[in-house]
Amino acid sequence: MHPIPAASLLLVMATDAALRLRRDWLEQAGYRVSPACSLKEVELACHAHAFDIVLVADAVEPRMKKAIGLTVRHFCPEAHILQMGRIRPDIDGTCFVTGDSNEDVLQSVGKILRRDEIPPAAI
Repeated sequence: MHPIPAASLLLVMATDAALRLRRDWLEQAGYRVSPACSLKEVELACHAHAFDIVLVADAVEPRMKKAIGLTVRHFCPEAHILQMGRIRPDIDGTCFVTGDSNEDVLQSVGKILRRDEIPPAAI
């Protein structure tokens, strides 16, 4: 599976250490990645760039996930939101990948970019 060359991701993680690891392997897979660890960073990134996908980690607090969803929909309405998780999504109407293995995340990102059907998760 090869990424679409122009694909731009906003990666939202709970900690800088996790962010660096996840960013490295996404960039190695060929994606352009912008990092964010706070709602303010998400807002600033969305003001500055248009993203294909906003990838939200499972470890981000549920309240922050909901605020991220609202912010992205306001400032980057064309971006898909892909939430990683174990049980269920915290952001209504987003795509959801159970777990957070590199393979599962890359497969889900690829499906979204190819416009394959990934139904929004229902809460």
